[in-house]
Amino acid sequence: MKRIFKILGLIAAVLFAALVGLVILGCIVGSDEQTDSEIYTYTPEAIAKYQPLFPPWGPSDASQLTDAVYYDTMEEAISHDEALAKADEEQNKDADMLNHVTEVLKTWEGREYVTIFYRAENADNSKQGLVFVKCSKKDFDGKTKYAFVNSQYSIQKPDSKYIIHFEKDIGQSLVLSDAMQDLNPNYPDTRFICGFSHNESIYSLEVEGQKPDGIIELDVYGRTLYLWYYNNLKSDKAGGSLSYRVHRAK
Repeated sequence: MKRIFKILGLIAAVLFAALVGLVILGCIVGSDEQTDSEIYTYTPEAIAKYQPLFPPWGPSDASQLTDAVYYDTMEEAISHDEALAKADEEQNKDADMLNHVTEVLKTWEGREYVTIFYRAENADNSKQGLVFVKCSKKDFDGKTKYAFVNSQYSIQKPDSKYIIHFEKDIGQSLVLSDAMQDLNPNYPDTRFICGFSHNESIYSLEVEGQKPDGIIELDVYGRTLYLWYYNNLKSDKAGGSLSYRVHRAK
């Protein structure tokens, strides 16, 4: 079982890195644009039904966790996770960076799970990790304890280069969101969607006519990064079939 959760963590990390990488590298998707030069509108040519994407063994299941892996706080549960620590050491050459919460940026509470979004820094702050971790919650004689379930993260550096296609990157984030539901603390009752942007025009975003539930501004080495999110997008369309509109980049 430990091996399964390690593989889960590695796959999730790749997906999340791809999500943030869209902001860094810029990906182009097809679109229909309004004649109004101040508005960018994407309308899909074909409509597919929403279907969450999970690894072959399906979404994470807290019933597989033993009482021994539950801790008093989420931070403690994160610090003890072997998969996150191993990925950190092998891929980033900074053992224990991602396992230590430098700054909690947002938490999403569910009935059985909680998802935390936090910043992690290495010793000299030459690298920062932006990390999502989903934890299981369990009551122990009236006290809630937490167990690590899975994670997704991206590594930022001071010299990271950004080639941004602001309006079109949103569409790719929506596509990838179908594979991020294992981070959703209320799955399958809700549909959690999020994405990153480097442009303040993201405040004008509407997906299927709905505004984001929140936008978090992050200072990443002197540059502003915006995390936009929907707690529960009301649509039965697949991520790539969602229409959206946004003011063009300033």
